[in-house]
Amino acid sequence: MLALFCALAGGCLKPPPPPGVTRLQFFLMGWPPDSWLEKDMIAEFERENPGIKVDLTLVNPNSYSERMQTLIVGGIVPDVMFVDINNYYEWADRGMLVDTTDIMEAAAREQRMTYMPIVPEELLYHGRYFAVPYDMCGVILQINRDIFRKGGVDIPPAAGVTWDWVYRVAPKLSRRSGNPGAPGEFFCSMPDMASLLFTFGGEVFDDDRNPHKVLVRSPQVEEMCRYVRKLVATRAVLSRSEATTGSNMSMQTLYIRGQDAARIHGLWAKPGQYGVPVGFDWDVLPFPSGPGGRRVTANGAYLLGISSRSRQIDAARKFLRFYLSPRGIAIHTGTGAFSPVFRELLARPPGAPPPDPVHLRYYNDTMESGMCRLPVRGPGVAELRRIIDGRLDQVSSEPDVPIPVILKTLEGEIYRWLEREKEDGFYQ
Repeated sequence: MLALFCALAGGCLKPPPPPGVTRLQFFLMGWPPDSWLEKDMIAEFERENPGIKVDLTLVNPNSYSERMQTLIVGGIVPDVMFVDINNYYEWADRGMLVDTTDIMEAAAREQRMTYMPIVPEELLYHGRYFAVPYDMCGVILQINRDIFRKGGVDIPPAAGVTWDWVYRVAPKLSRRSGNPGAPGEFFCSMPDMASLLFTFGGEVFDDDRNPHKVLVRSPQVEEMCRYVRKLVATRAVLSRSEATTGSNMSMQTLYIRGQDAARIHGLWAKPGQYGVPVGFDWDVLPFPSGPGGRRVTANGAYLLGISSRSRQIDAARKFLRFYLSPRGIAIHTGTGAFSPVFRELLARPPGAPPPDPVHLRYYNDTMESGMCRLPVRGPGVAELRRIIDGRLDQVSSEPDVPIPVILKTLEGEIYRWLEREKEDGFYQ
């Protein structure tokens, strides 16, 4: 355990801080390209708080949750840490996170601002906050305008971006669908299945905060499953199973190289970041709507929490408060890779240039209440999402299995998940 901590922290032989200086251990989920921004945040914070020294450790996103769980179970935790929305409720319920309600309320009160609706909707747990958000946008459709032009496909207004539209245009832009003259290899990969289920009007539970009844066997979810089979059969769109194998990396690479028409992704991956070349001819469209005009996306929350075992809680509170201060917010939103969590910051200052592309505002739209949803607002979210994605992937991977059979099996799996959660002391 100690060896693992040393490996994550970059060594155990760090010199002690000077007399009167408090040292904070800060673990963040991210790749090395992320570090420049956080180092800017830390440098500015340390200038304003010379009595606090912050040590940043970046942890690989592919293993962050598992490594943090290991450290927490072993009693070795940083003072401040990134909190995955999938772990947020469970960590809060188990007393692993310090209550940060006072930080959230003070930031809004002192700056005379209001949080975007998604913030209290997703993060209030038993009426309290246990982490501080610095970005909470959902995912939308990023498109390659050059491929759309070459394929002769017009880019529709927001209201026209539907899953039916995707079905009609995807084969025109995808060689994989059997169209040798298409300008792209694929159109895009499928989103998480819970978002698609909600978008088609389905529900998972009767109450997503205290579930009792599973509702996945419904006409709306059956319609969604039939649509998924029809769309994946065109071969223009990657199924969930294809997108979670090595082909996913190929998909991302093809998009970055300008060979794919679109991808469902978050604001954090834009030209100039993560390998996307500067000058990439792109635009963004809303997440495609379902038959009733509903759009529900996955939550791309970026949260910071304080370990309840930290010995530097006062200093950690100052650090999180800085993230919600005008200076901290300016550092993050100034990159164009984060949506502000305060509604008043969405308006551009007079004379400021429009964002590029102008439709980046669609990311902010996902922060409106109802646009971002989790299958349940409580512990066990990560496992539940794996259950839903895994079982509903059978819709496309095993087209001969009747949809009612798949949904009945899914219903049983979710009920068993719920029983396990209740045995662990969650839900009533």
